[in-house]
Order: sequence, then C-alpha cells, then structure tokens
Amino acid sequence: MNSRFSVNKALIASTVLAISFILLVGPTLLTMNVFAQGNKANQGIGQSQSSTQLGVCVSGDGTLFSCNNLNAQSQTNSGNNALAQSGGGGKSGGNQANQAIGQSQSSNQNALCVSGTGTFVSCNNLSAQSQTNTGNNAAAQQGGSGGKGKSGGNSINQGIGQSQSSNQKSGVVSGGDTTASGNNVNDQSQTNTGNNAAAQQGSGKGGNSINQGIGQSQSSNQKSGVVSGGDTTASGNNVNDQSQTNTGNNAAAQQ
Repeated sequence: MNSRFSVNKALIASTVLAISFILLVGPTLLTMNVFAQGNKANQGIGQSQSSTQLGVCVSGDGTLFSCNNLNAQSQTNSGNNALAQSGGGGKSGGNQANQAIGQSQSSNQNALCVSGTGTFVSCNNLSAQSQTNTGNNAAAQQGGSGGKGKSGGNSINQGIGQSQSSNQKSGVVSGGDTTASGNNVNDQSQTNTGNNAAAQQGSGKGGNSINQGIGQSQSSNQKSGVVSGGDTTASGNNVNDQSQTNTGNNAAAQQ
C-alpha cells in the first residue's frame, strides 16, 4: 500500500515539474523562434489600365473625321521594393521573400461607318500606350536556417514585368468613295531601368534560392474591313509601332 502511494506521489511530482518547466521555458523558446515558421514577406507595386471604345456612324451623305477612337495610356513608377530579413530560423521555415513590380495596359477599340456617299478619314482607331519603370527590387536575408535536421534556407523571388495589349477593329461600307478610312494605328512603348538586387547569407539544409526576372510583353491585334460601291483609296491599313527598352540589371549574391 505504501509502495503504491509512493509511486503515485512520484508520478504526480514528475507531472508538476514537467508542466512547470514548460511554463517557464516556453516563452523563452518562442522568443528564440524555435517553433516559428520563419520570416515571410510579400511585397508588390501594381499598375493597371483598361480602355474600351466603340463608335458607330451612319450617314446619308459624306462622313468626315467621324467615328474615330483615341486612347492614350501612361504609367510611371519610381517606387522601390526594399526588404530585409534576419534570423528566420523556424522549425520548418527560414526566410521567404516575394517582390514584384508590375505594369499592365489593355485597349479594345471598335469603329463602324456606313455612308450613302463618300467616307473620308473616318472609322480610325488610335491607341498610344506608354510604360516607364525606374523602381528597384532590393532584398537582403541573413540567418535563414531551418533548424536541426530541417530544410529551411533562404528564398527570394523577384520580378519586374511590363505588359501591353491592343485590339482594334474597324469596318467601312460606303455607297460612294472611301478615302483614308478604316485605318488602325497602335503605338506601344516600354522602358525599364529598375534593378533586381538580392543578397543571402547563412543557409539551412536546403540552401539559398533566388529567382529573378525582368519581363516585357507587347501584343497587338488589328482588323479592318472595307466595302465600297465606288473607289477605295488608302483605306483598311494597319499600322503598329512597338518599342521596348530595358537597362535594368539582375544582381544576386549568396554565401
């Protein structure tokens, strides 16, 4: 009987000591980031523009300088993404950073002219798109360890993207002359001087990982249809001018 009481007393004492130890040491362990998931950061600068234009002209006489669509879009970004992470040594983590600067423009234009006589300089679509980015992505990570036996490590994903799209349609039907009508004009320009810069030190079992990219994309779709009962002169033409300039750098350092 005494031996059973002694065993139960020992078990109770051991349980109390274990709970006390957890209560005392637990906050310290959390402060040391042992049970944490590591540092995570998601940063983004985004600009988006969209334009939809429709023009319809029906004339019993001449149609002059009518049903034209004009679209001008401009985006300028000089903001930077800057990030610093230290001591991301969680149970399964390490440091993780996702940074992006994006610019997007879209234009959809439609024009239709129907004239009983001549149609002159009508049903034209004009789109001008401009994107300028001088912002930088900069990230620094230190001490990204996944803990004992864990993968962890440092991870950085950086991207600078510029995208432009233009869709233009025009249709001209004239019972007389059609002159300089149904034309589509599209001008797209992209300029990037922003840099991707990343530095990592102190990896976990998984090592350091950096993915960097600078992308520029332009797209133009143009359609025009002309039907004339008389002459058709300098009509149904498509003009597209696209320009891309990039002086940005991808720079990465790992230790």
